[in-house]
Amino acid sequence: MKLPNWVQKYPQAILFILTLLIYANTLTNEYALDDAIVITENNYVKQGIEGIDDILSTESFTGFFGFDKQLVAGGRYRPLSIATFALEHEFFGQNPFISHLINILLYAFVVVLIFQVLQKSSRVATEAAFIIALLYSLHPIHTEAVANIKGRDEILAFLFVLLAAKWLLYSQKNKFLVYSAAAISMFLAMLSKEHAIAFVVLLPLCLYYLKRPKSELIRAGLATLIPAALFILIRYQVLGGMQIQESSALMNNPFVDMTTGEKYATILLTWLWYLRLLIVPHPLTYDYYPYHVPITGWDSIYPWLTLVLVIALLFFAVKTLINRKFYGFWVWFFIGTFILMSNLFFPIGTFMNERFMFMPSLAFSVALGYGIHWLLKQKTYTRAGFAVLIIVGLGYSVKAIDRNRDWKNDFTLFTHDVQISENSAKGNCVAGGQLYEKAIEQSNTSQKQDLLQLARKYLEKAIDIHPTYNDAHLLYGNTLFASDEPLKEVMPHYLSILNRAPRHQSAWKNALAVLQKGKPKNRLQWYKKLNSIDSTRFEINYQMGNIYGKHLNDLKKAEKYLKRAIQIKPGSIKALKDLAVVYGLTRRYKASVSQLRKVVKLKPEDASAWYNLGLSLNAMGQIDEAQKALDKAHELNPEQKRVVIRK
Repeated sequence: MKLPNWVQKYPQAILFILTLLIYANTLTNEYALDDAIVITENNYVKQGIEGIDDILSTESFTGFFGFDKQLVAGGRYRPLSIATFALEHEFFGQNPFISHLINILLYAFVVVLIFQVLQKSSRVATEAAFIIALLYSLHPIHTEAVANIKGRDEILAFLFVLLAAKWLLYSQKNKFLVYSAAAISMFLAMLSKEHAIAFVVLLPLCLYYLKRPKSELIRAGLATLIPAALFILIRYQVLGGMQIQESSALMNNPFVDMTTGEKYATILLTWLWYLRLLIVPHPLTYDYYPYHVPITGWDSIYPWLTLVLVIALLFFAVKTLINRKFYGFWVWFFIGTFILMSNLFFPIGTFMNERFMFMPSLAFSVALGYGIHWLLKQKTYTRAGFAVLIIVGLGYSVKAIDRNRDWKNDFTLFTHDVQISENSAKGNCVAGGQLYEKAIEQSNTSQKQDLLQLARKYLEKAIDIHPTYNDAHLLYGNTLFASDEPLKEVMPHYLSILNRAPRHQSAWKNALAVLQKGKPKNRLQWYKKLNSIDSTRFEINYQMGNIYGKHLNDLKKAEKYLKRAIQIKPGSIKALKDLAVVYGLTRRYKASVSQLRKVVKLKPEDASAWYNLGLSLNAMGQIDEAQKALDKAHELNPEQKRVVIRK
């Protein structure tokens, strides 16, 4: 039994329109997740066309961090998708509607290209090609790549790979142009995302399975190898060598605290999770950070089960190399597109991500599509085939549309997915952070406290999972302070960060801001602890000097810390004035005058400085100079009573 005539007549239009409809509800979504890194907070992108040179010549996250910060092994060089964001900014500004629309259109083109590539292959029937492309377009595991604007790197990479495949597989005229076009497409695919380099092997291998002449295999090999060599050369010039230096931070290397056995057992577990999500894509989450995926050992059955499946697939794939059965190619396709993102050879920064299945999932769609197509061809199982297609298609569609809503914005995504990734330190941390920010915006006290309480719950969980997680400690300290908790509850979290990372600017900023409130003695003890971490900070020395002098009447210590503050920041008006007061109280009027003259030179409009200068000069017996200073103070501040010195 064949598919309906209208499907056979307009298959590409149907695939294109259906894909648009499935993702249409993303058009009202905002920016989310890593969009800040590559779009909204990327300084190169915000420069528009002028920033493209920098995008092409730096690591992909430099525009966000301001310097080359290679968070994962080997760094990232994916300039093409980021350059498209710069072009968008040039013509549309920051407009998430446009960005989402472009993502949907690109994805629809990917789906159509999959159909075209499969249809023209002598090994895939048109009906089967349609079913495979349909299943691929509807699969909910692709929502992360499509609904999250940053996922454009995945979409563009596959789009250009499919264009290269189309050129290599089906165009027979003007072969120089054909192979040149394929080479350019491959180069653009690798500029979109590095793992497209797998097709340097996979595209010639596809021709091998299709039993094309050796001359075609050689030309195809050159058409993929030459752009790959050029890409590697450019990447080397931008990032340096291909050395793999593993991060020691848990959030950038989830295996850092594991034994070797635990590492590889856990990696194999994630492979099994991928298979489960391909078959039953629920629940979906952006967050597979430690420890949503649990640490696994070889005493678990799951790594062994994965190992058996991998060995069986490899045996099957190797066997097909001899008989060149085309279905064997799809095993190699899955291996080739997945292996670089599998954590097997180097850590990719997280246990797994659904977007990493954007390319490999085509192999699954091929297997499922072939199965359904086979059922449709059997008279006995035709109805069963249609039933499976309808059930799977509707199930995928409903799930994809529903999942798109979760990508509305950071708040929606983080607070939803933390309920799935409940054992993820990062998920709990960012959910707590979003709730904290929402609470700060609230004018209703009761609602504010409810949000802060929920934020505390998630942040406590994040710290429980990862006790040295700086981001979680920072947000937890902020949340406790907003909840009016005492300094003894708030400050340990900032100190925890600073003891591990003495240059953590956000922790310093927040700690010093928090210490503006509270009883002087309580504040002083925390300033002392901060001073033991870094004694060269002006604000700490100034505040200690101020507290010792103003509140504790310990003028000796006040002088010590105020002098140190002035050494650090010689032009500080407040430190100079306070030190002058100390000198005045200890009757060292000459020293007091010296400090105050510096103040009025730096800030001639400071009435209080002129007034104090007049008092100190008077105490020294310099009556005329004192009167001039006092008159100047009254001139600057007429509300202050004029003082006349009696001679």
